[in-house]
Amino acid sequence: MFWFRRTTHWPGMVTVPVTPSPGVIEISEERNLDIACGAAVGGGSVVYTGVTVAPRRQYFEALYPSGLSYREFSQVWYPKVRRMLAPSPMPQDVYRSVPFTHSRIWDRQMSNARMRTYPIDSMFDWGVIRQELSRKVQLSSTIGDSDFGCSNGAKTDLTRTYLREALATGPVQLRPLHEVRSISRRTGGRYSVVVRRLGADGTVLGTDEYSCEMLFLAAGTLNTNRLLVAARERGELPDLPADIGTGFGDNGDQINVRSEPLTPIGPAQGAPSASAAFFPDEFGLPLLVENWCVPEYASLPVTGTLAMTVDTDHRGTFRYDRGSRRVVLSDWTREKSAAAAEATSGYAHRVLAANPGCLPVSPNYPRTFTAHPVGGCVIGRSTDLEGRVRGNKGLYVMDGSLLPGNVGGANPSLTIAALAERAMAGIIAAGG
Repeated sequence: MFWFRRTTHWPGMVTVPVTPSPGVIEISEERNLDIACGAAVGGGSVVYTGVTVAPRRQYFEALYPSGLSYREFSQVWYPKVRRMLAPSPMPQDVYRSVPFTHSRIWDRQMSNARMRTYPIDSMFDWGVIRQELSRKVQLSSTIGDSDFGCSNGAKTDLTRTYLREALATGPVQLRPLHEVRSISRRTGGRYSVVVRRLGADGTVLGTDEYSCEMLFLAAGTLNTNRLLVAARERGELPDLPADIGTGFGDNGDQINVRSEPLTPIGPAQGAPSASAAFFPDEFGLPLLVENWCVPEYASLPVTGTLAMTVDTDHRGTFRYDRGSRRVVLSDWTREKSAAAAEATSGYAHRVLAANPGCLPVSPNYPRTFTAHPVGGCVIGRSTDLEGRVRGNKGLYVMDGSLLPGNVGGANPSLTIAALAERAMAGIIAAGG
């Protein structure tokens, strides 16, 4: 599960020693915030819960540069991504199966609180999940394990979509266990990328250097910021914009867990999210809540909720610490997560009040946590509207760091992919 960690570190998970290995999730313990991001081939698509939704127009237009038209995204770029990924809501036969008892309980609790839920699109292969239900394939998504990857193919991650099509073109090479350590500019303007090759036990097998005229960073929000901020401060890319590393946000992520201890929930909980609800103004900040399976509680009588708020105010900065020679999130405070926590608490109290016998459950996790880190190389500020880094010809950003610290009341994946589709179309049309 963990990318070369020596101890477990996850909400609700007991901290125990583990053998370091090339797991699928990297956890970065930043000051006052733990950041989780994908470390496998396929990035976050391997470990996310599969929800594929767009932000609402009013929040998109409040957060993103005016040059990005919501109408254009809703008519061109979101549909283009959906055609590639083919997300769909959970079918009724899956929803009514035993592993999704918790989803039906969640919907009932919401209905009792007079909160309207609706089905949400998901990146799961329902055919494989049906095979799990009939015990024809190894169990994964139906027992809550798929936040850490689905080896049986139940999740339609990038290895089955964009990466597969890229490899099919012929010239593309994909090299796992290659870790980019630095980027710089050579004399003549070409970019240098220094990479170390790792063994399965983390042993460094060697170091390679690549050079290129055009360099596209898609290392995810955390690692793109690490690479760029370090390159600027060490003088390897001295002309990078001063605002690279600023405008980071946690997407207003919050986790909520509640229990009906006397209600049978089955032996295990399925991981795909079935339903969601959106509250534009009831709880202070606009709030999206999604039915979720907390993996560590998958065999317990609990229902989990992943909440995201539209937060336009609270942002953090990545800085280079010369003492440790590391890029760190330098100014995140608990207060920056407080408004999202308060909104989620208000939602939880309303549900509990409407469901006698339902009790709050604390994940016993003392730190704030995000699985949706976004921002730091904000589009329209650090880059132009097609991801070109300002003042650095041939350098592009194509991942979640483009987002303005918050998606706008949605999970990030669909918008990240739509921004990348739009950017690549413009770059190709312009020849760079």
